[in-house]
Amino acid sequence: MRRIITKLLIYAGLLAFVVLPLQVGSVHASKSELPIIESDAAVFQLIPHKISAKLNKSTITLDSESLKASPLLMKNGNLYLPIKWLELAHVGKIMKSTKTNSYWVEFSPNHPTYFSYIHFKPDSSKLYIEENGKLTVIEDAQKILPPFLKSNTLYVPVSMLQQMGINYSWSQGTLQLTWNEMSAKILRPVYTTEAGHITFSSLVQKEYGDVYLMHSLGLGGMTAVPGSTLKGGTTNDKPIKIGNREFSRVELSVDLRPGPNPLQIHSNDNPSADIIVNRIVKDPSLIPIRYSDDTDKNNIVFNKPTQGYLRIHAGEAIEISGSVITEYIESQVLGFQLTKFQNGDYQKSGNRTLVQLNENREFSGSIAINEPGTYLINILSPDVFVGGMTSPYGSVKWAEIAVEVLPKGK
Repeated sequence: MRRIITKLLIYAGLLAFVVLPLQVGSVHASKSELPIIESDAAVFQLIPHKISAKLNKSTITLDSESLKASPLLMKNGNLYLPIKWLELAHVGKIMKSTKTNSYWVEFSPNHPTYFSYIHFKPDSSKLYIEENGKLTVIEDAQKILPPFLKSNTLYVPVSMLQQMGINYSWSQGTLQLTWNEMSAKILRPVYTTEAGHITFSSLVQKEYGDVYLMHSLGLGGMTAVPGSTLKGGTTNDKPIKIGNREFSRVELSVDLRPGPNPLQIHSNDNPSADIIVNRIVKDPSLIPIRYSDDTDKNNIVFNKPTQGYLRIHAGEAIEISGSVITEYIESQVLGFQLTKFQNGDYQKSGNRTLVQLNENREFSGSIAINEPGTYLINILSPDVFVGGMTSPYGSVKWAEIAVEVLPKGK
């Protein structure tokens, strides 16, 4: 159901700017077939696949490879194929639900379709999704010829394959299925630099769709890089033609925080490419406190610390003080939320530390980090106007301080 909703939003022209990392697919084409250059971090392309099969034969041909499989059948003048073919072709995973007496396909993230999963019931012409352990009919889905069971194998009508993103043709006793795999290939998953800014590029096939750059919020999850367009940056003027395919080279840029920077070259509802950029800082005293937006400099100023990157030993307390200078606040409490870099992103570590503002909107507090690692201290605002559906006020991130915590005695 998630993908159904996402597709509808995309087709309506909306764009989700905050996402969690998506799974990255594989590329079967060799690098030598593509004009890869040094600055390319990833390639986004469509990989064509094909199945050929003859009636009542126990083998199929998948991309020139012969595989044993349950046969293609004809029933009442209509072609039916075993649903397990989809699993052989890595289009999706096939499972059976004894509770709902249904079979269901969980589609691969690399396979473009309106559904993330779909249920079939033997002898039913309807398509279903499962909600709370019960099957619900997909009302706007076109009815299909009823699937049937034979030799404990579910057969589905070939005529409904287009609803699953698969084209088919039947000629001279041979069925051919064709589809494209949406593939994101990371060429450089990790960068290391001393610069405060990085620019790289990606090669994108025209039919793949727009890509743009996301960076970590520092609180878990990602958001679009401010100022980025749907294509994430500058696109070269001339298309790059490779056979009958057309590519663009998209240039992507982002400012870097000290330490690891989780990035994602994102594509709506297609596989995306995750990248880590490690920024090495030799002199932490040169790094200013990082604001979430330039306008946040008009909201808060800091007395301590005077820099935005600290190296400390485990157990040391970090004093944080300053003043809230904006008048547009609805509470008198500031928050410090610690996040630790782990599993590819910054994840919350411990509870939020709350600090009371005095009558002059000044604050003073501290936070101690007991375990070695790479952290962010996220400075969270008092309640401000956010225009939420349930409440118009809430706390937002104003700034962050990067911290490298060393083991005691080192």
